[in-house]
Amino acid sequence: MVILIYIISFLSVNEDKRFIIENSNIEFYSKALLEDIQAKNTESIGAIDIESGEFVIKIPVSSFEFPNKLMQKHFNDSYLETDKYPECIFRGTINNQNASGEITLHGVTKKIDIPISLQEIDGKININTNFKIILKDHKIKIPRLLFQNIAEEIEIKVTSTFTRYVE
Repeated sequence: MVILIYIISFLSVNEDKRFIIENSNIEFYSKALLEDIQAKNTESIGAIDIESGEFVIKIPVSSFEFPNKLMQKHFNDSYLETDKYPECIFRGTINNQNASGEITLHGVTKKIDIPISLQEIDGKININTNFKIILKDHKIKIPRLLFQNIAEEIEIKVTSTFTRYVE
């Protein structure tokens, strides 16, 4: 709850236009020569101010679930080093069909612009997006022995539903 209050404090004061994540599904795909890897995370938290377009989303990186527990361990220990870098944070603004801002992953902050689909249905905000992240941009290293198993460019798919924030 403290984290949610912290996230809400980044947004403007118009409570009628603030929404928080009700549910979120973040999936990533690594399509490599020898192996496809996929994982899913449903633990993100975040908020958006529809009037100003400001948003912030925090993803606990260690909450990605893999079909193979050994892959999950390697992901957390060797690649994303989740003990050292436990979260990914994306903050910025939404303009038309685009979300622009900064994403911090593996301790590296980069500017990013991604296409989004935003719909308001029954008083809730649905946001969908597909985009790619290049591992070397975030200093995520792939061991030489595994370069055919892990793609250098990871596909990300996000589907989130936001509900009106009530204090």
